[in-house]
Amino acid sequence: MLSKKLTNVSTLFYLLVLDKHVPDNLAKVKKKQNRHVYKLMKRAYEIPFYRARFDANHLTPDDFHSSEDLAKFPVLTKAELRAWMKELYDTHPKERDSWDATSTSGSTGVPLTLYQSQREHACTNANWIRILMTFGYNPIFGKMLSFESSYRKEKQQRDSVLQRFGILQRRKLSETRCTEEGMPDVIRDLNDYHPDLICLRKNCIVRIALYAQEHGLAIKQPKWYIPVSEMVDEMTRSTLEKTFGKGLVDAYGSDETGSCIIKRPGKDYYDICNDTHVINIYDEQNHLANDGRVIITPLFKTDFPLINYDIGDIASSYVKEGIRFVTKIHGRLNDMVRHEDGTETSVLELRKISNGITGIAQFRFVQESYHDLRVELVRDPIDTTYSKEQISDFFLRKLHDIYGDEFRIRIDWLDVIPPDPNGKLRCFVCNVAR
Repeated sequence: MLSKKLTNVSTLFYLLVLDKHVPDNLAKVKKKQNRHVYKLMKRAYEIPFYRARFDANHLTPDDFHSSEDLAKFPVLTKAELRAWMKELYDTHPKERDSWDATSTSGSTGVPLTLYQSQREHACTNANWIRILMTFGYNPIFGKMLSFESSYRKEKQQRDSVLQRFGILQRRKLSETRCTEEGMPDVIRDLNDYHPDLICLRKNCIVRIALYAQEHGLAIKQPKWYIPVSEMVDEMTRSTLEKTFGKGLVDAYGSDETGSCIIKRPGKDYYDICNDTHVINIYDEQNHLANDGRVIITPLFKTDFPLINYDIGDIASSYVKEGIRFVTKIHGRLNDMVRHEDGTETSVLELRKISNGITGIAQFRFVQESYHDLRVELVRDPIDTTYSKEQISDFFLRKLHDIYGDEFRIRIDWLDVIPPDPNGKLRCFVCNVAR
């Protein structure tokens, strides 16, 4: 399809019009964002799925001229998005071959198949490139190492003619190599290539860091590195900085929305890509708040809009001159401990336990039944301030403070916590059926 072949050209076009640095003029940023909000809502009004949502709430596009106005519109859930995507696929047999199809990892349930236009695909690509540029990476002359999906065979690394001249240098690393046997070769290849930017799944780059620390292997530190696909907590940050240095970039987004929130090295807050996205925070009553659920609206998605998409995470933020800044992303809202009486409680208190003591590099809580909870821990190879016994006692004491005698607690010390089949590593897993 011609549109697919022109995606790279479209990517370059959008890259030219997007901000390549974080703007200081917040009033100008707000004006541009508001203009895009109105444009998106005018287009959405022409789409039957969204027209029904407008009409059901007695709204028109003229009700939307700012990011704050989006709070009037209903939230889009993953289930609603899945049903809409299926309907579009079933009713558009002639057009669907021209769409770009992708799928989420399914870490929170059934994978979601998504469709977007080639234009939207190009803008997503351009947005990711400009995010890299905002912290200094040069997409033309920089050297990048990124991940190759674990379910694909790693291609033989051969430099193109352009790459031999130092242009568009890229390498990919298969996660299947990141095993005990393959890690020495992975680290050797990393040092030989010495990329400016490393972009790998969090569980993979953590395993590399832990292996290097445990075996006393030095890794040439890149200028920047991005753990993707999962939230970066303080424990992960500490583990990675010991091996890869201070260049950690925390980029937040999803397959559905693209990357849209970025914490650059040395910053204590996240910037939002306000020219391409609206990030609102809702409380339990769906009112705008500083703390609560992350609700995302990609402004460039006017062919297959995602308006007020509930991403499933909670975060803290503040607003300055109408522009939102995120201070902390707390994690999944739907990670819940299930109790025998039918109630569910948040796992946020569990996440806090790991921040109360040093000496661990990875953790995961697994609820096996209504009365069995397993804690998987990986020792920090460098920090030996506390023994395994002291750390285990600390976890047992904190868990007892939260749940009393409700659970039989088992502590398992592992060399490494293996990722889930989808390549991610969730900090909490509940095996109790609803």
